[in-house]
Amino acid sequence: MSLKNFKLMKLEYATVCMIALICILFSGCQKNKFDVPVNTATIRFSESAYTIERNALEPLTVRLPLSLPLEEDATAVITVDNSSTADASEYVVTPSLAATGIEMKLAKGATEATFQVASADNFEGDRTLVFKITSAKGGVIVSSTNASAVINIKGKPIILPSIGTSVTDLPSFGNVITTTASASSMYTVSGVKLSADVTITASANFQVSLNNITFTNTVSIPFATANASPVPVYARFVPNTGSNQGISGTITHSSGTLPDVVVNVIGVEYGNAAAGVLIMKDDFEYGSTAGNLKDLSSGNWTLFSGTVNPARYITAGLTFPGYVGSGKGGAVISENGAGSREDYSRSFTAQSDGVLYTSQLVNFASSPAAGDFYTSWRDPAAAYFNRIYVKDNGGKLNLGIAKSSATTSYSTTAYEYGQTYLLVTKYDFASGISSLYILSSAPPLIEPAVADATTNVGAGPASLINIIIRQNTGVLTTTMDGIRVATSWKQAVGL
Repeated sequence: MSLKNFKLMKLEYATVCMIALICILFSGCQKNKFDVPVNTATIRFSESAYTIERNALEPLTVRLPLSLPLEEDATAVITVDNSSTADASEYVVTPSLAATGIEMKLAKGATEATFQVASADNFEGDRTLVFKITSAKGGVIVSSTNASAVINIKGKPIILPSIGTSVTDLPSFGNVITTTASASSMYTVSGVKLSADVTITASANFQVSLNNITFTNTVSIPFATANASPVPVYARFVPNTGSNQGISGTITHSSGTLPDVVVNVIGVEYGNAAAGVLIMKDDFEYGSTAGNLKDLSSGNWTLFSGTVNPARYITAGLTFPGYVGSGKGGAVISENGAGSREDYSRSFTAQSDGVLYTSQLVNFASSPAAGDFYTSWRDPAAAYFNRIYVKDNGGKLNLGIAKSSATTSYSTTAYEYGQTYLLVTKYDFASGISSLYILSSAPPLIEPAVADATTNVGAGPASLINIIIRQNTGVLTTTMDGIRVATSWKQAVGL
């Protein structure tokens, strides 16, 4: 081979080697442009879900492990996803969360990143907080798994708006004269998360107030005031039905669309002086000559028991201030003594429903320690009802009433011998209650709310047809005058 040919071959070989080297270098450059070097790290959340318990003492540490130690400094950005239900004021992130997210600075050689999340404990119910790794640069890329994580934050128990009252029932306002006001009773109203004022409305015959001075049927409490602390509310009873009766009502508390809260109230109206009917009266106007009541009464009083010792009519009647039967005609004396003493009855129109009253003036001269009765009503079978009993109590008198033959209910007050009293008895056919009122001064137009003695013990009458004067073999001696039988208090006392 000639020297010329040898040099030509050497040049071609060098050219081929150069072309091959260029191709190798070009191929390497293409790989760096499109492929990730095998030493690039990935970053992800260690868990896909976390929980922050209610009242947690320590913040939650969220870990983001790296697949490889970093060979150079890197950065990852973590943001809050719009699917989160937690408001920014309900949690705290460290390092702080900027508008663009958390920028995590990762130093060369790092193997993980961390940040902390704590609940602000200022909300009710549960919240979710969704974090996402939205970008990474330097020697790190975002992993294809656990690139986002959900943090469940447990809040306070959910408290619904409500109205509260310190009571559900107020004590009875008792017996109140019609059209007058009772003493007030107080309770409190409170609110939880109210957004509308509390309107308080009293039903008919009741009133409410916020200052215990001005009372109306409706008052209102601002919701902010009710939410802040319990508010005193005053209630009173102002009956105005015109009928003597027990009345129940309600005080209703309303706020927006919340269920109403009700406080129950009750009271008794009395003092309506029903006209009634005077069924019978006897002022013992039987002349100026004393004698046997049976003989002088022109048949008004008839004998029903006994054979001797008649009740005596006297010409001087009893007097009592304000009583219609005072100082008219004479009176009758029911005396004690041995033998079969005469007892008398006077008839009236039979009564079988409603309320029946009897009033009478009495003056006692003596009475037995064991007690005995001197007058009552009778039914068609001659059974005694509403017996008035008298007994001695150390030189004083005790007066009582028995519905029938059962135990007597006595007044605890001691009364005087020789003093004139107005006694009013009452029987309510509906309730079966017998009552005794003992008056030592002018009778009121309105029936007293509470009787001096009451009883509901024993059988009641089906009807009542007469009143009796009963004499005793014991030591009971009574002067009686001004007897009236009526269907109302007003007619019984003659007002």
